[in-house]
Amino acid sequence: RESRAVGFVFMSVAILFGAWVTRLPELKERLAISEGELGLALFAMPLGATLLLPFYTRIIDALGERRSVLLGLTSFLVAICIPNMMNSLPAFGLSLFFVGVAMGLTNVSMNASASAVEKHQKKAIMSSCHGFFSLGGMIGAATGALFIKAGMSPFAHIAVWSVLLGIITLRIKNGLMNSHEQVERSRGVKLPPKSVLGLAAVGFCIMLAEGAITDWSTLYLRDSLSAPGTIASLGFAAFAGFMALGRFFGDQLVEKAGSLKMLIFGCLVGIVGLVLIQSAGYVTALAGFGAVGLGFSVIVPTLFSQSARQKGVKSSVGIASVASSGYLGLLIGPVLIGFVAEHWGLSHGFGFLTALTCLAFLVVVGMRKSIGAR
Repeated sequence: RESRAVGFVFMSVAILFGAWVTRLPELKERLAISEGELGLALFAMPLGATLLLPFYTRIIDALGERRSVLLGLTSFLVAICIPNMMNSLPAFGLSLFFVGVAMGLTNVSMNASASAVEKHQKKAIMSSCHGFFSLGGMIGAATGALFIKAGMSPFAHIAVWSVLLGIITLRIKNGLMNSHEQVERSRGVKLPPKSVLGLAAVGFCIMLAEGAITDWSTLYLRDSLSAPGTIASLGFAAFAGFMALGRFFGDQLVEKAGSLKMLIFGCLVGIVGLVLIQSAGYVTALAGFGAVGLGFSVIVPTLFSQSARQKGVKSSVGIASVASSGYLGLLIGPVLIGFVAEHWGLSHGFGFLTALTCLAFLVVVGMRKSIGAR
């Protein structure tokens, strides 16, 4: 019951966001804005999530994981509808900022709630929860065509999903768990211990690479490797598909092999995949994107689980540290790769991602004593 409840929250956020993305072309056309202006507006979403991350821990401390999840998810269900009603670029960007705030709170609190279930059941579920997130994104995007074909406006489309998911949330809310942790609070600002900072550094490297691959995989295959348009779009599909697959099997693998081995395995497979991506042929590159998705699939969920288990650190604090560094990586990754591509070529951009993944591998190996077996 508890596992299903938190897994549903992961999937709900992704369904709504995946559905909303399918209506972006119509929103862009209605607002009469350029690609650059749309990119600037979309920048407000991760900005809102990142700027307020330090406050999410305080909210979770005050309300507990269950109420924080419900507050965040309810806010997100409402906030995601608002951009579809905006008629100007500033209002559109501001509404996306609040969507990011709601997403950020939901992200940290749902990972903290999943960690509470893991501790209570003494069983890994974090990777499966992130697998449901990947599945939800595919459901939201895949069903978008049906809503568009039915002639529903973007607002009606997202509102229908929000109401439906809100009703289901009311039915499963009692399954969400609190951790009931008793960790001594300290006054003032205090950095997390080195173990959490190390996990946050790995999260930054890996999620930066995820963001860069999401935005640049199609362009790289088409422009750098001369792949046909129909093939170029399969790069991200392979990456996302194998990531979802890996996450659904990740918990079983963590139970058998342990967290440390899975982090090392994920980094090494990711490095091999990135090397394949930089090969001369787009067929091999497609295999590389799949390998990176498979390798990365187990890393971020394992980082969240480990950050919530560090001694003397409240789960929400550890998770917020990894989440904030990860959001920062997602935020600057596409921009940084674009800068590298403009000056040295896109292939060098993927070389940079390879170096970052190697750095993540070295950090994991250096932290092997502080990373738990499970």
